[in-house]
Amino acid sequence: MMSRNLVGLLASVAALSFTVLNASAQEDWKKTWDDTVAKAKGQTLVLSVHAADGYAPVVRDFQKAYPDIKVDLTELIPDAMMTRVVGEQKNGIYAWDSMWASTSNMNGIMIGAGLFQDLEPFLILPEVKEDKYWRNPEYRWTTDRAHQVHINSLSKQILNFVNTDNLPKGVKVETLDDLLNPKLKGLIGIRDPYHVNGGTWTFGSYYKAKGPDFMKKFYNMDLVVNMNPRQNADAVMRGDLAIGTGITSDVIARCRHAGGCESVKELPFGAVVGPRGVAVFKNAPHPEAAKVWVNWLLSKAGQQAYVTEWTKYNDTGAISLRTDVEAANPEQAKSEPDYAKLDDAFIPGTDKGDAVQKAAMDLYVQVKGGPR
Repeated sequence: MMSRNLVGLLASVAALSFTVLNASAQEDWKKTWDDTVAKAKGQTLVLSVHAADGYAPVVRDFQKAYPDIKVDLTELIPDAMMTRVVGEQKNGIYAWDSMWASTSNMNGIMIGAGLFQDLEPFLILPEVKEDKYWRNPEYRWTTDRAHQVHINSLSKQILNFVNTDNLPKGVKVETLDDLLNPKLKGLIGIRDPYHVNGGTWTFGSYYKAKGPDFMKKFYNMDLVVNMNPRQNADAVMRGDLAIGTGITSDVIARCRHAGGCESVKELPFGAVVGPRGVAVFKNAPHPEAAKVWVNWLLSKAGQQAYVTEWTKYNDTGAISLRTDVEAANPEQAKSEPDYAKLDDAFIPGTDKGDAVQKAAMDLYVQVKGGPR
């Protein structure tokens, strides 16, 4: 048997070895990070963010944190960005470093088109790399096929609004079945049904809740197609339509903050759990700047900036997946999903959600025809 002294000596050696290895690992990542930040100085981060209120202010916070990195910022809706980059990369043009947006087009189309690169080599900070800093780590990535789009936020979103002043007399809209009221024909607006967007998120949520038979009836409600969320929202606010689906909440929030839209209400159904995520493009021209941006955005500091800025422009959605970042206020906390039941939720921009959304979009083509 070993003597107590020998056992104690071995334990001390093991503890010392662990301490040395831990210190060495810490030294390694710090050196890598410092070198990356130094190389990024003077570079221009060419960045695309979703054209919705709340994204650009977070980028401005990044610029304050790293003033030596210039930012060339473009705000585009994701399907427009996707179309642009597909064309550019086909012609050998690699002009973009990173994209931060809702993830439907990123996961459903852009990964498959080979527009992004693996993101894990870009993650340097332990507080970003390690699962313990993330709620439901299995939802950190949009897909297991490729770790290319890292989700930073999951939040319950209502993209369906009704202007009660525009409803026909005696019509109430309280359940999904109420949308099939013949008096609503021609009074329901949808987004472009042939491209992934917030409107097709709505299709997916309806499909998951009610199935294909309901959707066939819904598609035959003389739906009015608008090409973007602002057109859809304007039609509802103006009085041209009673209901708009796929409307981003920031448009309605701006109207309310200005004292209007009192009669525009969220519908009590069709909620989705919407992901926002970040990716780095294939052959990014400024990889060091991209690394600094991605690590900052996913860090505690970056996510704190996100929830703080987002709540200034949006009534919901200021929710981070980081375990050390809380909702900005109690109202925002209402849009936090039930993390224990994420598998039951409709989450577009992930493989499971995209499969449901595709089924809903394909059924639209079957019923109405079109280019899909």
